[in-house]
Amino acid sequence: MSYLAFLAFIVATGLYWLMGPGGPLHNVDFLALFRGQIGDEEQGYSARSAFILVVAPLLLFALIYVCVEAIFGGTAMLLLGTAALFFAFGREDFPTLSQRFLARARAGDLEGASLVITEAGGDGSAEDADDFADNAIAFFSVMALQRWFGPVIYFLLLGPIGAVAYRLAYLAQDTPTPLTESMMRALDWLPSRLMALSFSVFGDFDSTLNHFADKAFGLGEDTGEFLEDAFGAAAPMTPDAVHHRFDGVFKLLERSFLLWLGLVALLVMI
Repeated sequence: MSYLAFLAFIVATGLYWLMGPGGPLHNVDFLALFRGQIGDEEQGYSARSAFILVVAPLLLFALIYVCVEAIFGGTAMLLLGTAALFFAFGREDFPTLSQRFLARARAGDLEGASLVITEAGGDGSAEDADDFADNAIAFFSVMALQRWFGPVIYFLLLGPIGAVAYRLAYLAQDTPTPLTESMMRALDWLPSRLMALSFSVFGDFDSTLNHFADKAFGLGEDTGEFLEDAFGAAAPMTPDAVHHRFDGVFKLLERSFLLWLGLVALLVMI
């Protein structure tokens, strides 16, 4: 990983966590032109819709990146790499949403906490407090995956093009012609497994690795359920401590985030 790529990673991450999403990268609908090529009658996955919604804009970005790199050299990583990663983090403000949710959960206002999830596009309904806790953990773990861990892993592996491809795939899910669930599970497989492994560093190491060995290697496991179980393995809670689980979950996410910051910095130094 180059120093310019590391700098792009740090700047994009800092902007997202300190200021939240915003500006033209998140407010301007760049993909309206591509979505307009899909007819109103088209529903469900098709290779044509996948090409229009994911492959075509990705090729356009790749062409722009190659042209900028030919003119400015390595500076293209700093210019377009930062923008690409910031774009890949998405429009949802995970830091603010998580703080709003925690404030209501700590006050015992589960109805208000549920409303935060519902307003963010999740399912806040539950039969009881334990069920609500499980649903909330799955929701925020998947959001953390989509809003930071996933884009960063693909940025590290494939550069700005990888991060943009990850976000385009998720943007396609908000259209009448989304990618298939199996394709999305495959896309999330590597970042979700690396994310779960990072829990073992700060949680119950043996239990987390046992969970990983049992469930990590198949593609049929739902990503949210896999991460929910990973949290349960890393930080098991007794039934009477349900209201503390949310603090533990977000602390584990925060520590995993800091761990990956350190690992990326170490990669640059090596």
